[in-house]
Amino acid sequence: MFRRLALTAAVSTLLLGAAIAPASAQCDTRFTLRNDSGQQVNEFYFGPSSNSNWGRDRLGENVLPAGRSVSFTPGGRGGAYDFKVVWANGENAEVMRVNICEASEIVATRRGIEAR
Repeated sequence: MFRRLALTAAVSTLLLGAAIAPASAQCDTRFTLRNDSGQQVNEFYFGPSSNSNWGRDRLGENVLPAGRSVSFTPGGRGGAYDFKVVWANGENAEVMRVNICEASEIVATRRGIEAR
């Protein structure tokens, strides 16, 4: 009888642990970059805030004209991400520590970039 209770308690603890796993590991990380800035976006960078290197331009050989959008699905877990855009005129803007589990849109505006 004691063994059965101990086993039941152990299984319950494991199931409870799985139910309260960090939301960042289970969230939807897809987002859209929308260009409402009136200018062409030439470069776009993003990555986990824990990484200080911007890495590669996520637009690659492409650009994002004003009024257009493009979708991305980061290949990692949720959590805090940093984003950077570079416009055709060379100016750039950054938004840091965005919870990618809560934001579904990064918007380039005339004043910079915002997470929504």
